[in-house]
Amino acid sequence: MVKMDDIDNFWELTPNLAIAGQPALGGLELLADAGYQTIVNLGLNNADYSIAEEASYLKQLGMVYVSIPVDFKTPQSREYLRFLNSMNLQQHKKVLVHCENNQRASVFAVLYLIMSEKVSQIDGWNTIHEFWEPDLVWESFFYQELNNYYKVKDELVEPIN
Repeated sequence: MVKMDDIDNFWELTPNLAIAGQPALGGLELLADAGYQTIVNLGLNNADYSIAEEASYLKQLGMVYVSIPVDFKTPQSREYLRFLNSMNLQQHKKVLVHCENNQRASVFAVLYLIMSEKVSQIDGWNTIHEFWEPDLVWESFFYQELNNYYKVKDELVEPIN
């Protein structure tokens, strides 16, 4: 019998948002039984760890599948923007974000929580560090996306004279 603990690096960040490494098919079924409605996969589709039939299996389980392949060595702002848009569309659903080992997923999901004002920047960064020590590429990506967000946010909240 598969348990949530059997899903690599599974972590529930909020009641409606969890992150993990690549679940096996049994893990996907367990997630459906636990009420997860959407799976966002940030892993590469053709990698050794990926499950070729993940999208069709999730469809059979009645779940939404979103694939946003992120190259671990070169994460891009456009990929995060796609993720952010997907999360905003799924904001009232129970979502699992996964990748190979929960490194990409932890950074993307924590950024989302910071931008949704559900966690502070410091607490978010500390949460990521519970999973792994981001290298310079991922640390730069994290702060670049935060800077992009705060720049846009400041432009949107200009005082009215």
